[in-house]
Amino acid sequence: MSQDNPVSSPGGTDQKYSTVFFDMGSTLVGLKAGWQGVYHQVFQRAGYDLPLGEVEQAVGESWGIVAAQDLTAEFEANLEYSRTWQREIEERVMHSLNIHPNVREDIFWALIQAFEDPDTYSLFPDALPTLERLKAAGYRLAIISNWGWHLPELCQALGLAGYFEQIFTSARVGYPKPNPKIFQYALSSMALNPTEAVHIGDSLSADVGGAWSAGMEALWLVRPNEQPLYDEVKLNLTPSQAAIRIHSLPEVLIYLGLEK
Repeated sequence: MSQDNPVSSPGGTDQKYSTVFFDMGSTLVGLKAGWQGVYHQVFQRAGYDLPLGEVEQAVGESWGIVAAQDLTAEFEANLEYSRTWQREIEERVMHSLNIHPNVREDIFWALIQAFEDPDTYSLFPDALPTLERLKAAGYRLAIISNWGWHLPELCQALGLAGYFEQIFTSARVGYPKPNPKIFQYALSSMALNPTEAVHIGDSLSADVGGAWSAGMEALWLVRPNEQPLYDEVKLNLTPSQAAIRIHSLPEVLIYLGLEK
């Protein structure tokens, strides 16, 4: 995090927070094989040994469509709709890669299984120490993530659930980030004013932009060597973007004044 530039966002910099919200993917956990690697492995088992570059392009394009809709998107908060939404994403990917229609259903469920399997993920080394430090300092913690229905179960399996007062996944709330309504829902559920909370996430648009639109502070976590699901590279950062960019979770502790 830049130490020379002040944070520039709706709530100001002298705010005392009671609560820290975290994103999930690329913030607390990463995919062991990378997202393109998970797709590649599933396709390979189905008999499609596709170049990683082609898989990456198809997945990025499909998720890019989702991201473009997320600012105002609203949907039914139930498992059935969550599956329908996921199927639309994967259908676009498989269509782009010329996967035969007869095998798409089996591949879809193989992808669902892979992305719901705790063994697909690994905690970043700085995740638990940071959460421990925040809990010890008395902060309330929660997750706000664009994720599927089974995020609470995944957090439980990964040993994360006990750190968080609540886990808000877009599938169960009905709004995705950056729609401010998911942040407002989380704030209301925890009886918080926006100025009482700060949100940490890897997406400048979904996490930072969404939190700011709800009147919250936010930090933009850009982990070295982490590849975004869709292109969000910012080569020329504005001063406010540079000021709220961090590269590891311990920098959250510095921002909050818990460490130097």
